[in-house]
Amino acid sequence: MIGESGKPVLLKDSFIFISAGSRRNYYVFDRNGKFLNPIGTIGKGSGEYLLASDVFLNQDKPTIFIADFRSILEYEFNGNFVGSFQKPRLDGETLWDCSYVGGNLFVGQFYYDGKCKYKYALFDRNGNIIKGFPSHYFFNRDRESASTFERALKPARVDDRMYLMDYVNDTIYCLTNAALQPAYIFDFGKYSYPWEALSKNISPQGNLPYISMWSWFVGTPNFFFYSLIVPNIFSRPKARPIFFDRKEISTNVFVQGIYNISENTNILLNTDQYFQKGLINDINGGLSFIPQYYAGNGLVTGLWQAEDMKEILTEEYFSTIEIKDRQAHQKLREVLKKLDWEDNPAVVIAKLK
Repeated sequence: MIGESGKPVLLKDSFIFISAGSRRNYYVFDRNGKFLNPIGTIGKGSGEYLLASDVFLNQDKPTIFIADFRSILEYEFNGNFVGSFQKPRLDGETLWDCSYVGGNLFVGQFYYDGKCKYKYALFDRNGNIIKGFPSHYFFNRDRESASTFERALKPARVDDRMYLMDYVNDTIYCLTNAALQPAYIFDFGKYSYPWEALSKNISPQGNLPYISMWSWFVGTPNFFFYSLIVPNIFSRPKARPIFFDRKEISTNVFVQGIYNISENTNILLNTDQYFQKGLINDINGGLSFIPQYYAGNGLVTGLWQAEDMKEILTEEYFSTIEIKDRQAHQKLREVLKKLDWEDNPAVVIAKLK
């Protein structure tokens, strides 16, 4: 199913890029939802990738990059393969969560493994590390293992700035002109994830009193949109449980928040009676919305799952929502008439004020 892997929807000019399947193949659509072409294929041959672990746009020309375990591949928007190069390695470690900086330079992050001397690094198309940004925490782990929380979140580009954020570090760094500077701090106080826990591979979940970033954060000129993982011991918004094969697989709650940069204010979003998390949609009366990708020029993207639309968008729900654009609301109703429970999700494109 399109969009089921949870990767953000990329938007560039009139092109929409969205993932599908367990190996995250990428496909291109136009702004009207018409399918145009795939981007590469799964495989081990030339122009093929094993898993699209990182996908990001070239800001200098209309191409898109797909990174798998060891290499970065470049494609034109029509799917034509341009070329590929190996990601650099250091002390046996590979760079992950890569993104294009500009001027044929890329940035990626190393896991917090307790040994690697760099956390982030700039590198070029020849696989050379141009500049490393030091890791300041080193440790000996009790046993060899890996955790999501050793990683960083996907870099967030805002015009000519790029923001970098770890799962367990409380600082957002700004990368400009090959320099990495602290920009904002999430002050969790005594609930901050302790560095000592990394050496023991303790996850900031469950009944431990740690709060950490989770899954994504999106930067825009005026706001940061982000997600936090809040352990069971804290009071937090109710949420629909996550099921797999009819078994509940998660009791954690992921809380969305918005930071207003100019006003220096922070808001944690609650859920409504339908367990929605996000900004109330008073334009066409659709589902609540949280941006998951910033495309520039004030445009953000996200997804509405078909099953959520079918379940929540009822006459009862519409009667509780102020609707400002009746024409847009009528278009939504036409979509709902044709929508099936197992249809692909709807791509949402919104313009920030």
